[in-house]
Amino acid sequence: MNPNDTQPEHNEEPERVYLSEDELPKPGGVVKPQTEAEKAAQEAAAAQAARDNAKYNKDIESLHAPTTDDTAETEEPKKKHWWQFGGIFGELAIWGVITIAIVLIIQNFIFQAFYVSGSSMNPDYHNNDYLIISKLPITWYDIAKLWGTKNMDIKRGDVLIFRYPNAPETFFIKRAIALPGERITLKNGVYTIYNKEHPEGFVLKEDYVDPQYVTEGDIDEVIEQQHVFVSGDNRSPGGSFDSRAWGQLDQKFITGFANVRLLPINSFKLIFRPDYNNPNTSNNTSTQPATNSQ
Repeated sequence: MNPNDTQPEHNEEPERVYLSEDELPKPGGVVKPQTEAEKAAQEAAAAQAARDNAKYNKDIESLHAPTTDDTAETEEPKKKHWWQFGGIFGELAIWGVITIAIVLIIQNFIFQAFYVSGSSMNPDYHNNDYLIISKLPITWYDIAKLWGTKNMDIKRGDVLIFRYPNAPETFFIKRAIALPGERITLKNGVYTIYNKEHPEGFVLKEDYVDPQYVTEGDIDEVIEQQHVFVSGDNRSPGGSFDSRAWGQLDQKFITGFANVRLLPINSFKLIFRPDYNNPNTSNNTSTQPATNSQ
């Protein structure tokens, strides 16, 4: 070890005090004893020297102590969360996942697009019409069933999109004609509805049907709970395959209520329920959109 690197120890013998030539006794001179003031001054000088030595030692120790930067270099790096990797690509991936989640929520629980295929709803709806359907009534119904609600809030005249019960992969679009608990008859091309408000029955006036055609069929039945009787607007022979042929529609197959016709642009319109000129048949007027059915 280099002698220059050694540090003075605290327990060394007291520092010697040397006198100058003027202070040394001269031959033949008289040596006077040290006065109290001189003794106190000497002790104070020795104490100050000890303090200076201690400060020196502390400064030396601080020079050899590790710095803040040195400590930071030895610290373990902080762990990153998974979303902090990848920089801009990671952020884009996160936003992509969020966007997909929002689209799925909207499409499954709020709104969905639907193309009309076929002519069963002529003359109001045509092949390749692009509709926006509301799924909110189905969402509310699924929640309400937890509290014992039996029937979906369907109003007469609602245009429904549903899965064909005998082939669920196929979607149909039809109009609600008779509701749970009602009796419906079809005689001589005319639907008649019987319910609590009209025990004698009332004839359903369908202005949306082409008057040149007569509705075919012979029906007399009561609508079961959680079911609905549906019919297409096209009443030409073979124009619509509906409840007249395959029976009442179980409400569990309903996927949405037609809300807006978006395309073609020149046929854009909000979809309203028809006014059957009877307050008990539709529970609304022609100025109320179909989405208010829940």
